[in-house]
Amino acid sequence: MMYKSETSKVRHLVEPYLILPGIDIGFGGDKVNKEFDGSDLPNSYANTGNDNNDIPGDISKGLPIKDEAYQTVYSSHLVEDFEDTKSIVEEHLRILKPGGHLILVFPDEQAYRKECRRTGQPYNSHHVHNYMSVKYMSTIFKELKLEVVHQSDREIDYNCVLVAKK
Repeated sequence: MMYKSETSKVRHLVEPYLILPGIDIGFGGDKVNKEFDGSDLPNSYANTGNDNNDIPGDISKGLPIKDEAYQTVYSSHLVEDFEDTKSIVEEHLRILKPGGHLILVFPDEQAYRKECRRTGQPYNSHHVHNYMSVKYMSTIFKELKLEVVHQSDREIDYNCVLVAKK
């Protein structure tokens, strides 16, 4: 099956956790929910749709968003692009209201590389973690004392989903 974006593959898994107000960080043009705000680099390297970039910014430098602004913070295929994953997750949490949902979608890196070899698709050179996986991200969630309320470990190809309650 052909998908528009990585988000389009997992949207049905995360829909129960998408509560307004919400934001999709690093959405590449295809927001998980069309009513969510979107924040992406002014010139994103992924372009999978035409949704508006409501709040241009670079998460590694801190987003221009007040603390605890959203009930849902969603991000797909972004955390694996940063060496200091924990600080990126902390920035997601900064803008999340207490009791809100943090939803992260990311590749199991080894499964992703295997899929690239199998299909001949180019490998995403932005990935910096050789062992990005549910296990790796669960360790960070534990350190941050996040309660995982949903987990999908490669249920859909190489995609992993963690939903945590703040």
